[in-house]
Amino acid sequence: MLFATLPLLFAATALASPLHQHSSLYKRACATGPDTAADFVKYTGYSTPALNAVTPPGYTNAYTNLQASSNADGYGGFSVLSTYDVAGCAAQCTSRANCNAFNIFYERAPAAANSNCTSSATIKCVFWTGAVTPANAKNTGSTQNNFQIVIAGSNGYVASAIAPSAGYAMPVYLSNNAVQAPLDCNGKDTYLGFQTFNATFDASRCAAACSAQAAYALAHPPSDGSKPKTCQFFNTYVESKNGVAQDQKCVLYSQTWGKSVATNTGYAYGQDVYSVGMSYAYSNATDAGVCTKA
Repeated sequence: MLFATLPLLFAATALASPLHQHSSLYKRACATGPDTAADFVKYTGYSTPALNAVTPPGYTNAYTNLQASSNADGYGGFSVLSTYDVAGCAAQCTSRANCNAFNIFYERAPAAANSNCTSSATIKCVFWTGAVTPANAKNTGSTQNNFQIVIAGSNGYVASAIAPSAGYAMPVYLSNNAVQAPLDCNGKDTYLGFQTFNATFDASRCAAACSAQAAYALAHPPSDGSKPKTCQFFNTYVESKNGVAQDQKCVLYSQTWGKSVATNTGYAYGQDVYSVGMSYAYSNATDAGVCTKA
């Protein structure tokens, strides 16, 4: 059956910080080196594993050795690791139905009450449904009871199935909603059609379709001398029929649209219900096709 191994429908998008999640339940190691927040973030014992980490098969590296963790779309929990194990973190993500990205990092936290340490270092593996990106790696920590929690050696990885092809920006996760684009600022339709693929979900197919449409439009400009209408944005998702995945849709547009117009959750046809899942939106990295008032 098509898409049998894919997550069909996800929970609603959520933004969450992993810093405060059940931290007291886990055993931590003492922080190594001078015991201040400033020394923690610059300690080479934390940066070296991050810099030397090998990108695991099936994933694309999104960022390396940041001093911040991601607040991405679709928080899926976390686990605590005994070592900085990127491959192990990836394996956990792969085993989770709704995990399409993960972030691994060292976190400075207060030591346990019965510990001889002043602070401790926890290695966290955090799971996300949406992509982790440098743009959403904004969580630099917090201060709790006069103790400064900070992040070091933070690496982010995105599943290859949703990683963008060359020329396209990182995806925006739309959960179970597809783009329902209105007319642009000049009252023009930006919809350029769609393609359907009956195979394992892979966003790169849509990137190729969008690029091919743009190339064709430029090579065959309108006879009236108007500007060619090229693909600058696409929305791809899994379409399901009565809860069973049917195919991957790639819907092409000449302009980038935001989450506010992702209002299409599916439709009913007779006794059948068609729904949207695993929906992502991608923009041209150099020209998002922003509308300019004529």
